[in-house]
Amino acid sequence: MGLETRIPESHFDLLEDKSPCMCATTKSNGLLSVHPVSALWEDGRIFFSTMKSRGKYKNLLKDARVSLCFLDPANPVRYLEVRGRAILTDDPERIVINKMAKHHMGVDEYPFDPPGTERATVTVEVVEVWVQP
Repeated sequence: MGLETRIPESHFDLLEDKSPCMCATTKSNGLLSVHPVSALWEDGRIFFSTMKSRGKYKNLLKDARVSLCFLDPANPVRYLEVRGRAILTDDPERIVINKMAKHHMGVDEYPFDPPGTERATVTVEVVEVWVQP
């Protein structure tokens, strides 16, 4: 346990859980900004969706460093932190947000965006991982 370069199987359950994780980005003034996000882990990739008008998207455009922290809801001392770089891609067909809505909410389409909302997918390129048993 401790610093790793890959996500160990012992913590896959945290990635598969439906609980939100905390996402840290760096603001243009150098301060950190932390937001809860719902993430998906699929085919060895971690990703989430965000509105292009959100601060986290703007922060990641300027500085791609990102950290996600997944807590064990049954034991908050056990967690997984994934540190890396964000790869941003547009999602005009809303494929990722709808996939997330299916996983987290059990619905086919994400229902909360106002008309005309632009979305992007944030895929985390893993650089290092901190594992707490």
